[in-house]
Amino acid sequence: MRHEVLPRAGVRGVEGGGGNAEILGLAVVGGLLLYIELSGSLSETGDVLRDFRWEFIPYILLLTLFNYILRFVKWEYYLRLTEVRNVRVFDSLLIFLSGLGMSITPAKVGEWIKSYFLKVRYDADPAKTAPIVIAERVSDGVAMVVLAAIGLIFVDYGWLPLVGLGAATVVAIAGFRNKRLANGLVALTGRIPVLKRHAPFVATFFGSSQLLFSPRPLAIAATIGIVSWSGEAVALYYVFWGLGAEPGWELIFQSLFILSISTMAGAVLLLPGGLGAAETGITSLGQALVGLGSAAAAAATLVIRLCTLWFGVGLGFIALAIIARRKEWWAEEAETTKTAA
Repeated sequence: MRHEVLPRAGVRGVEGGGGNAEILGLAVVGGLLLYIELSGSLSETGDVLRDFRWEFIPYILLLTLFNYILRFVKWEYYLRLTEVRNVRVFDSLLIFLSGLGMSITPAKVGEWIKSYFLKVRYDADPAKTAPIVIAERVSDGVAMVVLAAIGLIFVDYGWLPLVGLGAATVVAIAGFRNKRLANGLVALTGRIPVLKRHAPFVATFFGSSQLLFSPRPLAIAATIGIVSWSGEAVALYYVFWGLGAEPGWELIFQSLFILSISTMAGAVLLLPGGLGAAETGITSLGQALVGLGSAAAAAATLVIRLCTLWFGVGLGFIALAIIARRKEWWAEEAETTKTAA
């Protein structure tokens, strides 16, 4: 049975921009600037940015790339785990990067475009590959909880937010590991006339999820996540250092906690790219824990988000543009469609 995936026209259109998510991103930046203005420190923020140690930017971007490289390794691991083989490394990299461009969609649902591209280029079953996107996010969540916990050991801050975020992660894992729940959903889908034809897709989806969320793969993926996201935490450390914070181990652990808890807050709230929640977390915790002024904390947020989220979105759009212009991809799609008909 051939299951429908996203229309080609929709994929062609993503290279033009992120739509509402881009508007939200501009609104968040505007809100941050308004906050600075209301606190009477807009001109001070300009002075802070002028005094920022801009020679740190290459290190910050390299640490962000370090995160992406290891997350690509995890993506490759998941492909092999779900028996999606013979995917060329460059094609796989383009597909992975395309997901970064879709990270500013609500709840990152646009990242499922990776399953579409695997279907188009390699005729991979979307029911097997779609759970990979969920497994990536959940394993990242486990990694964030661990990193935030490590940071909390050395940071004087409450454990309640971390306990809540950790509980949400555990519930998500338990849900995908629950065979009774999966079988019930498959049976329910089969009994609803409108959804009945999708029952095989749902069954394969949960079968793949069971594999991806089993203890060993989850442990391997979470370990990769701990190392990869540590890169962005160190990038935040360089941002704080560049704005005048005292360098040292205390600042490193503060950066671990701030980056992890702020990123998880955006993920749990299902915000596009964590927009709003991550910025609020970094700005407020930069003041409360690192001791930055409002202008410096806001400047830190602007720099780290440009060098992480928006840097990744830029790479993703480049990958999407390359994919859209590679004729062999769409020729493969045409051949697949012709064969299925």
